[in-house]
Amino acid sequence: MCFVSYTYSFKGMVNGVIRGLVVVLVGILLVTMNGSALPVLVRLLGVVFFLPALVSLVNLYTTRKGAPLFPLFMMSVINFGSIILGACLMLFPVAFLELFVILLALLLLCFSFFQLYVVLAAYRTVRYRLGMLSVPLLLAFVAVVMLFNPFGTISTASIVLGICIALSGLSDIVITISGHRRAASALQKK
Repeated sequence: MCFVSYTYSFKGMVNGVIRGLVVVLVGILLVTMNGSALPVLVRLLGVVFFLPALVSLVNLYTTRKGAPLFPLFMMSVINFGSIILGACLMLFPVAFLELFVILLALLLLCFSFFQLYVVLAAYRTVRYRLGMLSVPLLLAFVAVVMLFNPFGTISTASIVLGICIALSGLSDIVITISGHRRAASALQKK
């Protein structure tokens, strides 16, 4: 209950919405700035992945006392992955383009699994509709396809991943706000 109550507190909702907006921005940048501006975009993505993940990691370990181990572990993996990805993107943008698609697909896969976990873990308290699982499942499927069968060019892959990343950010915002509202009404009923 500690994880669910913190995740859907006001502070947890604000953090989730900000995280979702940053992810949507990253997705939009991937879609709109492919091609010649890709190395600049890769550096910018490095900053966008590095800084929020660092802040989120510090926030995670200073405010999540007594939370269940699995969510802490998954959020730590996502944050450490984002920090490592951000540093590589900032330092080696041109050399990193080859691994760009694979690493983004891995992060998208972890993020979609975490969204699935949040929805399923909070289902008893929050009573999400099962349709809330559709976007994380779709994102996981696209991430697996991108891992095992990347598209022909980097620009095509960046457009597809950009759309999926923006969709995951929107999904995160919807899940966060919906969960906050449903948790608040569930707690008022008790």
